[in-house]
Amino acid sequence: QQAASNVLVAVGQRFINKVMEEVLTKFQPGILPHYFVMQTFANLSVSNVFGMVPFLNSILGTMLPMLGMAKQDHMKSVFCY
Repeated sequence: QQAASNVLVAVGQRFINKVMEEVLTKFQPGILPHYFVMQTFANLSVSNVFGMVPFLNSILGTMLPMLGMAKQDHMKSVFCY
């Protein structure tokens, strides 16, 4: 899972729209996402800052209501990251 996340981040440095299109399908409102989906968002934000800006509204709009659902420490930390 870490390797797949790293591949998506590497591809997302050049093709951010295609990567985000696929990753956002795994990021549904009301359903706590997998740890590595959030990790991929965080790493994409670091590696391609300007490419992620257009997606911030949809990501944050979906993520903010989910913050109360993150009960485990590893999920809390990845939401912060």
